[in-house]
Amino acid sequence: MAEARVWVLPGMGADSRIFKQFAFPWQATYLEWIMPVEKESIASYADRMLNTHPIEENDLLLGFSLGGIIAQEWASRNKVQRVVILNSVHYQTPLRPLYRRLVKTGMLKWAPKESIRKFIFFMARLNSRPQAELDHVLEMMEQFPCAYYRWVLEAVLNWERPAPLCPVDSIRGDHDVVFPFENKKADNDWVLTNATHLSFQTHTAQIAKLLKEGVDPLLS
Repeated sequence: MAEARVWVLPGMGADSRIFKQFAFPWQATYLEWIMPVEKESIASYADRMLNTHPIEENDLLLGFSLGGIIAQEWASRNKVQRVVILNSVHYQTPLRPLYRRLVKTGMLKWAPKESIRKFIFFMARLNSRPQAELDHVLEMMEQFPCAYYRWVLEAVLNWERPAPLCPVDSIRGDHDVVFPFENKKADNDWVLTNATHLSFQTHTAQIAKLLKEGVDPLLS
């Protein structure tokens, strides 16, 4: 069987530069975001973004934050070996009460676009260290307009959460306040100690070790 490849999806508003110092145990292809269509669903967006790439059944998808959601969504209709989500939310993990209230009250529909952008940047700053790495991520996030961030929030909060056709492994930080979820229903739920939402930059060696020693032996 052909050697596995990993298709890597960045976090919201970021791009492949966030993984510049990361070494994967497989051949890696870094994907970049496309602009969403107004009122587009996560399912439609995932298909538009990933269907243009030659992803095969022997491959893996690895998604950070929003990328983990997109990866799980696409894998619910397309076969891959595994999905690895990094500081993201498992499809079977319920939303936080705060996020559920945003859906029920309809706040996102009338909130000014710039307010949504400021809210997202505020959430990104919460307990995220080191500052230099956070500043680098926030600089990348400036490349997208306010409409993009409104779409992200609405689409994620209304995500239907279909079950992927493959196992889903989770790697997360114990101090992540952006996605402070316990992904206990993941096939493997690895927790990084003293790690925030930016664990991929602060705990690079530990994550690489988990991928090599935890995920790679599970591949066929």
